[in-house]
Amino acid sequence: MPPIVFDTQALLVFYLGETGSDRVESYLEQISGGAAKGYLNIVNLTEFHYVLRRISKTTAEEKERNLRSFGVKIVPVTDNSPLWREAAAIKADNSLSLADAFAASTALLRKGTLLTGSDVEFDRVKGLKVERVGS
Repeated sequence: MPPIVFDTQALLVFYLGETGSDRVESYLEQISGGAAKGYLNIVNLTEFHYVLRRISKTTAEEKERNLRSFGVKIVPVTDNSPLWREAAAIKADNSLSLADAFAASTALLRKGTLLTGSDVEFDRVKGLKVERVGS
């Protein structure tokens, strides 16, 4: 199984109990059990946290701790990493948010499948494998 890279939207589907949350949960359980590898970059973790913080600070902190408990690896953005350059190229060539460009970049560099919601903007990113959950 290729690594799973989480887009913020897929995580929100799960943590807000929306349609498709069972599929996200299945991937998180596979990661937790060691059957799969899962990644989330720090930019998307930031987006996840601030969206939930709009609900409440406590909710954001609880959901972040829970997410980390599954063993999803947080990918940093460092100066010497190709991640930010790939994200910049994706952003320059496609009409998507900066956070989405980082999600796509992480999936491409990790040779994984990007798990997202209904975002069709990812369809234009060359070489990106996408799986959608939710409506």
